[in-house]
Amino acid sequence: MPIEPTAMGSIAIEVTIDATPESVWTALTKDIGQWWPSDFYAGGTEGSRSFLLEAFPGGRMYESWSDTEGLLWGTVQTVAIGRKLEISGLAFPQWGGPSLWLGSWDLEGKGGVTKVRFTESTIGRVDEAGLAEKEKGWRYLYGDVLKKHCEG
Repeated sequence: MPIEPTAMGSIAIEVTIDATPESVWTALTKDIGQWWPSDFYAGGTEGSRSFLLEAFPGGRMYESWSDTEGLLWGTVQTVAIGRKLEISGLAFPQWGGPSLWLGSWDLEGKGGVTKVRFTESTIGRVDEAGLAEKEKGWRYLYGDVLKKHCEG
């Protein structure tokens, strides 16, 4: 079996949303299934699946496909309500891994506008093309989909 070197890579995205930190936090956590794009699901059947985030330490960020099926995206590590969310997850080979990803969302509000800073660090099987693809996906997810959801 060939041995592959372990690498580390990071991406950072900043998005400004015309909404309060409270409403962005609610969208990011409690209401995430309302705006999560269909093409971001890894499995399940349209109309019978949901995306959930349990915003407490040890909570899950996951897809539920049925009562007994789904996919765990990650485990919540840190919650500072309205300000910070940190999640760690594993990526299996079919998703570019094996690797560990660490995601951090920082929210900062001022005058009814919220700045969302998202960073992801990946350790394991990482390359520039994979990081570029992740950045493209996260930028679309937060800079387009979440922003439009929060701004109505």
